[in-house]
Amino acid sequence: MWNFLQPVTKFYTAHKEFIDNLLSGGLPTVLISGIAFLWWLKWRNRQRKIPPNTFAFQVISPQSSDLKQQILGGKDNDPFADRNIRYQQRVEGRNIQKELREQLEANRWLLILGKTGIGKTREALEVAEYYNQLGWTVLFLTCGWLDIPARMPTEVGTDRKLLFVIDDLNQKMDRSSEEYSPEAEKSPVEKLYVLLQERLLDALTRYEKFCGKGEVRVIATARNEKERDFFNEISPWEQLQWEKYPKLWQKFQVCELPQPSDDAVIEVLIEKVQEAGISSGSSSYSEIARRNDSTFRNVVENLRRLKADNLPLTTNNYRDTLRDTWEGNYRKAVKRHPQAVHIYDAVDLLRQFDISLYDFTVAATARMLAGGNIWQQLRNRWQIRQAMKFLVASESILKPRDGQIEAKGYEVEKQRYIQRLLPLILKLGNQHQEKIVDSLLYFGNALVNLGRFEDAIKSYDEALKFKPDFHEACYNRGVALDNLGRYEEAIISYDEALKFKPDKDEAWNNRGFALDNLGRYEEAIVAYNKAVKLKPVFHEAWYNRGVALDNLGRYEEAIISYDEALKLKPDLHQACYNQGYAMLQLGRYQAAIAACDKALKLKPDLHQAWNNRGYALHQLRRYQEAIASYDQELKIKPDKHVAYYNKGYVLVNLGLLEEAIASYDEAIKFKPDFHQAWHNRGFALANLGRYEDAIASYDEAIKFKPDYHEAWYNRGNALDNLGRYEDAIASYDEALKIKPDKHEAWYNRGFALANLGRNEDAIVSYDEALKFKPDYHEAWYNRACTYGVLGNIDTAIENLQTAINLDAEYREMAKTDADFDSIRNDAGFQALINL
Repeated sequence: MWNFLQPVTKFYTAHKEFIDNLLSGGLPTVLISGIAFLWWLKWRNRQRKIPPNTFAFQVISPQSSDLKQQILGGKDNDPFADRNIRYQQRVEGRNIQKELREQLEANRWLLILGKTGIGKTREALEVAEYYNQLGWTVLFLTCGWLDIPARMPTEVGTDRKLLFVIDDLNQKMDRSSEEYSPEAEKSPVEKLYVLLQERLLDALTRYEKFCGKGEVRVIATARNEKERDFFNEISPWEQLQWEKYPKLWQKFQVCELPQPSDDAVIEVLIEKVQEAGISSGSSSYSEIARRNDSTFRNVVENLRRLKADNLPLTTNNYRDTLRDTWEGNYRKAVKRHPQAVHIYDAVDLLRQFDISLYDFTVAATARMLAGGNIWQQLRNRWQIRQAMKFLVASESILKPRDGQIEAKGYEVEKQRYIQRLLPLILKLGNQHQEKIVDSLLYFGNALVNLGRFEDAIKSYDEALKFKPDFHEACYNRGVALDNLGRYEEAIISYDEALKFKPDKDEAWNNRGFALDNLGRYEEAIVAYNKAVKLKPVFHEAWYNRGVALDNLGRYEEAIISYDEALKLKPDLHQACYNQGYAMLQLGRYQAAIAACDKALKLKPDLHQAWNNRGYALHQLRRYQEAIASYDQELKIKPDKHVAYYNKGYVLVNLGLLEEAIASYDEAIKFKPDFHQAWHNRGFALANLGRYEDAIASYDEAIKFKPDYHEAWYNRGNALDNLGRYEDAIASYDEALKIKPDKHEAWYNRGFALANLGRNEDAIVSYDEALKFKPDYHEAWYNRACTYGVLGNIDTAIENLQTAINLDAEYREMAKTDADFDSIRNDAGFQALINL
């Protein structure tokens, strides 16, 4: 034990004054700042955590007999349902399907490009059906958050041959700018939004790691038009952000789908006119095909409209382009049924909240949007019912296609209707539980995204009434409660989620975070351990575990946890910063500087890292470099009072007292109640001999922190230097009320009493100093002096002997010290000082 303490004692003795001053001012400030910063991080984390939805893919098992039906839907008796339209070879002399399969097999990732309505989805599904029959599981990306998988989801089963089908990338990528990342938002160290372009690459490459590259295929579709659909939107091509995400797009083999030939269009016309019973008279299919905009979709929508209106197919009745079809259909629907406006708006609004489009959800929302008094509501109900029948039959409004709803030319502002939509959806959830339970989850998630946490909880609660084992709703409810600071309730919700899905690593992580916020750090670490055991690549859980260990002062373990996070995500600048902070606490200053440098390389404007770097350099006495670090912090954050304070501290060490005072003045300007800065300012003034100004500065420190014993103590020293011994003693007394074991205050108090000739009282004060620090050689020496003045020879010599034993210099001092004049001729005294 002594071998361990010896170097510590030696270091303290060598740097006593600096360490005492540090403990009185600088270190508490840095610690307080660090703790405040960590709490700020946790607050931001709560604000930014967003729950993931359920598994983002629709799973279609190998050799399914109804793949197109599962994905495209549509009724068996609807001749215009996408799945009921026979596949056409679009170009004579080319087998497009064979080409696509060969390209997919050769490159594994295939992107089919073409304009809207050209048949991209159908081509992709034909390929998917081919692979599915060969024994591949098809995963079709639906609504919901595309997350990085911890392991193969149970929905997939044990088969590792996976074909991912991702349709309509343009719209999905454009909408992802409004989605919060659940993975990233579990900690404050990532971007607020993570676009689908990034998530798609990350998630699919992780699946390749699970299964092996040879066992994964990806086929996607996207529009390539460079013209905008509407003046206030970007074009479909711009939505892909091709130049911004080269790593993603380079993975794909790109295939531009050729436009269907006139012969392919004629084949569809002949087949569907006959099947739907549409009169064609003597119409020229060749003329219609030539006028058609080279898409299959326009053919189908024209025939659907003619069938609904009981019109014959003629060149005059045929609309040439898909855009004209959608806009024309919208105008026609509104003219025929004015309430169609509200139905289109209802579909628009419900889609923004990921609520399923059933006739009852759309009709109820349309009635809500229509509003009116009781009589108007009754009339609207009947009119909306009639309009719904027409739109479902003629427009398939419950399964809208690309551009169909957008044809109205504007988007419903969803935030305007949340307060009215919430009770409606909750009511529908109670009436149609089985159909709408998933929608209640998605609606809750959307409300969380909008910061409507209380409302989100209501939506999750309604879902859980019908489906108590709905672990996603339990988990997301916990996240909403977390954001409200209701941590105990959040933990209960996470526990419910874990009861039904014990391997939900996100729930373990968030449970740990809630415990962390309650100060239950040991329990939090247990939860984080569960998370990383289930998902060893869960860098957020490793990071959060490090923070909890930090809070317990287990810095070595915290550093190891941050190391794990950084192995998985080397650009996690906050982990580098926190690792540096832990190293500071362990006194590993060089390592702390290296960690701060790494954090700053990743995020040069991370001002807290500049501060910690400066502090470490200060400890290494590399004062000029420390000042340069603080200056960098102040460039980024000019009002950072702690940086001015710490810079002032370094300037004092350099003896640049006037500059130090100026730095403390800046700190006080931004934080007038910064008592440590007032105190250290006083200390610098005292060192310049400006004792009156120093006392005024100490008084300010005491005003803001009356129990600041260091300020009372140093105030006493300044008064002592002015010869105001009575006032000095009063100041020391205040310091000792707060810190009775402050031996320096007892010693200086004794010195002041001695100067007042109150020698007996002085000895009592020295005795108190020695009670707390028995090897306090200054007190032994001055105690000897006082007994010398009192003529107590034996006690004076005894005390002087102890002082000399502790520090031999006192022998020389005693030879000329006037306090020993009354006993100087004593033989014992002479023998002691002349050894």
